[in-house]
Amino acid sequence: MQKVKSIALISVIVLLGFLREYLFININWIYLTLTINRRNAAREEFYFLLDWNPSNINILKFFLTLVFCCLFMGLTWLIINHLFKNRLYNRIVLYTFGVLIVVSLIFQGINYFFDSFLIYGIVRTLMGYAQSFIPLLILGLTFYFIPKVQNK
Repeated sequence: MQKVKSIALISVIVLLGFLREYLFININWIYLTLTINRRNAAREEFYFLLDWNPSNINILKFFLTLVFCCLFMGLTWLIINHLFKNRLYNRIVLYTFGVLIVVSLIFQGINYFFDSFLIYGIVRTLMGYAQSFIPLLILGLTFYFIPKVQNK
């Protein structure tokens, strides 16, 4: 039963990654259609966003980013807790996501003043990690291969 639960939880986080990608690709197509008149290649179910203005789409993307960060953090925590039952590892998961988000916010603050595409790329990459199963992969492998730590 433990293996089935592990496989189910890992499948959920991977599928959530596909859902996130699907949403953001289509929302970004709509955004580019509205802002630079790029040919719309979004799926038809996203056409209602063509009636929105770009600022509202950015707010939607910001909101979805927060939602997906929370979902991925929660699922990563749940999976790590299920696999290892170690409070230290659980805290490390929370700290990892906290660091990703805080560093992203710091860079976003810098980007506000300098408006650099390079800085935006750093923010986008860090937030991309926070909205993926990459932290689970890295932390899970790390916890699996490091010596067992007392549960504190």
